[in-house]
Amino acid sequence: MKFALKQLESLAFDPTQPVIIVDADEVILHFSEILSDYLPSQGMYVNFINYALEGNIKYIKTDEPVERKYFKTIIEGFFHHKIEKQPLVEGVVEGLNNLSGLGKIVILTNIPHNFADRRRKILEGHGLNYPMISNSGPKGPLLKAIGKMTTGKLIFIDDISHHHKSVAQQAPETFRIQFIANRHLNSIEDKAKHCHHRCEDWPEIEQVIRGYLKV
Repeated sequence: MKFALKQLESLAFDPTQPVIIVDADEVILHFSEILSDYLPSQGMYVNFINYALEGNIKYIKTDEPVERKYFKTIIEGFFHHKIEKQPLVEGVVEGLNNLSGLGKIVILTNIPHNFADRRRKILEGHGLNYPMISNSGPKGPLLKAIGKMTTGKLIFIDDISHHHKSVAQQAPETFRIQFIANRHLNSIEDKAKHCHHRCEDWPEIEQVIRGYLKV
């Protein structure tokens, strides 16, 4: 969290301009499909019966769940081998480029900091030349900090319910949109209690934001 806040210090905000804070995995980039492809190489597989890793990642040989204490190693291994293989979500480039005319785009991604530069390079290679902050833990404190740096409206786009709860608690004035790119995960996860809208694709996200901003 401290390192994420340090990264935030380098950003400048126009107080008259909205700030659109966007997650990366399952919002800009596909994650779960690539994770599913990667895990068999580690003797594991994932079957998402709910929107969580715990209990859904299992050993192929025993069918027993992998303990949570190994998740950090699994995720770091995944990013080491597959970070360049994560495809863009359909419509995201056009959507973010259109929204960039309405406000400042900031990508806030929970990713191990040692992979942040590789992710920045990937996003920039797709033409998504927006500031990116690598974070760990709840995202509410970052939104609260951004709120202290600008008087512009804050808009938050994320797939995970507990991040919406964190933002609602720490920066309640933020307009919150939930979006889950993967169709299976979208179908099994209920709408976050602390989001204002649940969107199905990037054209809808753009439409909802334009409606909120009245532009």
